[in-house]
Amino acid sequence: MTKHIPFIFLDEKNTETPLYRQIYEAICRAILSGEVSAKTRLPSTRDLAKQLGVSRITVVNAYDQLFAEGYLEGKIGSGTFVAAKLPDEFLQTEKAATKTNSNKENTNLNLSPFGENLLAKGTKKRHQQNAVRYLPFQNGLTAIDQFPFDVWSRIAAKFQRNPPISLLIYGDSQGYLPLREAIANRLKSSRGVNCTAEQVIITAGAQQALDLTARIFLSEKDSVLVENPCYIEAKNSFLATKAKVESVAVDAEGLEVAKIPKNSKAKLIYVTPSHQYPLGVTMSLSRRLALLDWAKQHNAWIIEDDYNSEFRYAGRPLASMQGLDNAGRVIYVGTFSKTIFPSLRIGCVVAPPELVEIFTAARALNDVHSSTIDQAILAEFIADGHFARHIRKMRQLYEMRQKILVEECKKELSDYLEIEKADAGMHLVGWLKGNLNDELISRKAREKGLIVSPISAYSNPRLKRGGLILGYTAFDERRIKDGMKILKEIMQAETRV
Repeated sequence: MTKHIPFIFLDEKNTETPLYRQIYEAICRAILSGEVSAKTRLPSTRDLAKQLGVSRITVVNAYDQLFAEGYLEGKIGSGTFVAAKLPDEFLQTEKAATKTNSNKENTNLNLSPFGENLLAKGTKKRHQQNAVRYLPFQNGLTAIDQFPFDVWSRIAAKFQRNPPISLLIYGDSQGYLPLREAIANRLKSSRGVNCTAEQVIITAGAQQALDLTARIFLSEKDSVLVENPCYIEAKNSFLATKAKVESVAVDAEGLEVAKIPKNSKAKLIYVTPSHQYPLGVTMSLSRRLALLDWAKQHNAWIIEDDYNSEFRYAGRPLASMQGLDNAGRVIYVGTFSKTIFPSLRIGCVVAPPELVEIFTAARALNDVHSSTIDQAILAEFIADGHFARHIRKMRQLYEMRQKILVEECKKELSDYLEIEKADAGMHLVGWLKGNLNDELISRKAREKGLIVSPISAYSNPRLKRGGLILGYTAFDERRIKDGMKILKEIMQAETRV
């Protein structure tokens, strides 16, 4: 018999906790307290959504999280049940959390300036909110269901069944040499990067590369130039060093080099020239050359974040800025999070020769090296041509999904949003019409189980117009269409207010 759930009370005014999360937490509490016992059958997502007066996708997202954490289990044709066995540590969660919270006010943390800076920014809460949920329209997610896991698993099995001793002991902090060679060859052929394997340092994604660069170059008295709007976590890496962050406007040709303050003494310049994040524009050749000249004249370093340049739908991917650099002022940063899957956590820095040693030393201090077996799997995946084939397939799929997104936006949201197709990338920006507030729409969307990031969150100073970042690469036609209908309901409601 299906258990009615009387213990869920939704607070629609609570903008801090999305509705799906409130449902998830209520069911967790009921299970842990014993109010709902093991093997109890729960309502279907459709029935519970009707009971609570929310969209079905909101309940689906809550159930998905409960399944992932082991609270629920399903039986084909029989419905959804509370798990028969819960790990002991689950049962201790609430008691431990209560004990920790009760002592919080009496604890003197005695942090460093770096730690105090992180605490003041609410880092943990921000990253919990941004954790990957695979919800429309979160940007930067790959189409994981389309990844060739059969190939990946076959390569992984070879290394894991009988791994050579060299993959099981401490490895090179600079990275597994065959992977560095594969990356160097790939970057030279597809991105026009001028490098050798000796210049490649393997990192735990692009974020670690940015963090290492910030720590190596910046201190409290230094300044760094960033685009406006700018990738938030890059800016936060710079702010964590107490450096001064100066924003430079972006237009249709990328960062406006002519608007760099004449008295600027910036040591670093952070740019995303191939596909600006989040606006999606491409930096023109004249701007690239002008920025390279500025860096040379001012003894500054350029960080080129080439985060998703592989996905270009019109012509070949544009050559990197690093390939144009004849003065050795560009530090190239790349990642496989946007091409393989985010949890792989493998990226790279291509450093000028004189910086390789210091980057390797900083990498060694940070966490010695990334998993050598994972590096070996990726190296063979690239060397055997599987990576290139996967990229070609994803370009076609992502271009089709972008087309669906644009069509659905114009069909459902033409009264509220302006959007146009792009030649590259994994997301589009929809510009809001009228007085719609992008941060408010974003909060309302999260409550309904959608993730649409507001452009204003990336801007300082704010842009004149609000917009929403809409990722499309991870979502099929049905999820895009369903998500658009929910967005329309939200915008209609806000327009009537």
